[in-house]
Amino acid sequence: MDTSNSWLWSRIGARLLTAAAGGLLGWWAGHLVEHPVALGLVGAAIAVLTISVLDTLKGHAVLDWLRTPEAVPPELPGLWGEVAHRIQRVVYLKDKQIAEERARLAQFLSAIEASPNGVMLLDATEHISWISPSAADHFGLHPQRDLQQRVTNLIRQPAFVQYLAQGDYRDAVKCPTPRGGQGFLLVHIRSYGEGLKLVLSQDITERERAETMRRDFVANVSHEIRTPLTVLSGFIETLASLPLTEVERKRVVDLMMQQAERMQSLVADLLTLAQIEGSPRPASDRWTRVDELLRRIETDAAGLSRERHTLRFDVDTGERVCELAGVEREWLSAMGNLVSNAIRYTPDGGEIGVSWRVTEEGGAEFSVRDSGIGIASEHIPRLTERFYRVDGSRSRETGGTGLGLSIVKHVVQRHGGELRITSEAGKGSTFTIAIPAARIRVL
Repeated sequence: MDTSNSWLWSRIGARLLTAAAGGLLGWWAGHLVEHPVALGLVGAAIAVLTISVLDTLKGHAVLDWLRTPEAVPPELPGLWGEVAHRIQRVVYLKDKQIAEERARLAQFLSAIEASPNGVMLLDATEHISWISPSAADHFGLHPQRDLQQRVTNLIRQPAFVQYLAQGDYRDAVKCPTPRGGQGFLLVHIRSYGEGLKLVLSQDITERERAETMRRDFVANVSHEIRTPLTVLSGFIETLASLPLTEVERKRVVDLMMQQAERMQSLVADLLTLAQIEGSPRPASDRWTRVDELLRRIETDAAGLSRERHTLRFDVDTGERVCELAGVEREWLSAMGNLVSNAIRYTPDGGEIGVSWRVTEEGGAEFSVRDSGIGIASEHIPRLTERFYRVDGSRSRETGGTGLGLSIVKHVVQRHGGELRITSEAGKGSTFTIAIPAARIRVL
């Protein structure tokens, strides 16, 4: 037999026994007063009434508790106690289930809020029902104050408004950030439920910037290589079609050699930059003596200047030997680029100072100061971009590839350092490489 049925019949049996006992008690008392049957019925009725009153009181106690289920349930014997216990268990399990669902929802929303991609929910009338912090930042909205507002009243970018209205959401749309500036958003809309919409936004400003830089890089490389190739093609045609004297032929060959060397320098710098960008940070277990490194840079600088400038090298290491950790070839390229740039952009008769000093923090600074043409302040933040030229014609006259400072920046960053640039138009420039203490060793 089912356990619940057996429990029920046992309760009914208990009630019947109680009524029978009341009846027997009344029948026995009736013998004393010579009315046994009547008093027996009265006794049974009183027993049943007593049971009913008690059950009613217990039922009211349970009802009072149900009106405030958060209170402690009443301690009742019998049927109503079992009912209260089972109700309490059902309420507890339901509350537990709701709490677990709320915790999962909160965890899910926290994950969405942690995402750099934005999420916005729109109801059937295109009012905002929920918005993540990233989406609020993307669209310039407030995550609380702008709830229940019509989205097109707050976001008025024509590209977004048209995309939302057309109803065809198979493709995403790119639009400027509503908060202004040079940013871009990629927006996806997905329909769900009955007229509800999910708006996903992604900030693609850096991607667009990288794509623009890639296009500019390809265009610049093509231009830089095409120019010497055009010159070479013209000279080759001249040699093939025109009778030249020995002097003219030598001059044409020399110019062709210059253009070939220019292309070789460009390709070498491109390969160097590609290798540096794709390599991990070098370890700090390969040491190079600073005095020997600077001696090589000084020799190269003297050959490039050809006594047209005053060169001053100041290496402050005292009587100690200072060593620099990292890839020697990269340090030589970075420091040499700064010195060669100073020579190229400093007029004849100018002065160039190269210094090295160990800082109080245990690091070091390598500085190149020139008395050249200087650089206007608006150009300084972009100097380390590939092929960026303050004056394109002047840069090509000096023989630079436009990649030198980009190589310097990547070398310095790979070694944990920092490149600082200070300059003023007409008053010269100072380029400083700040090297961290982990890369310096004084013996």
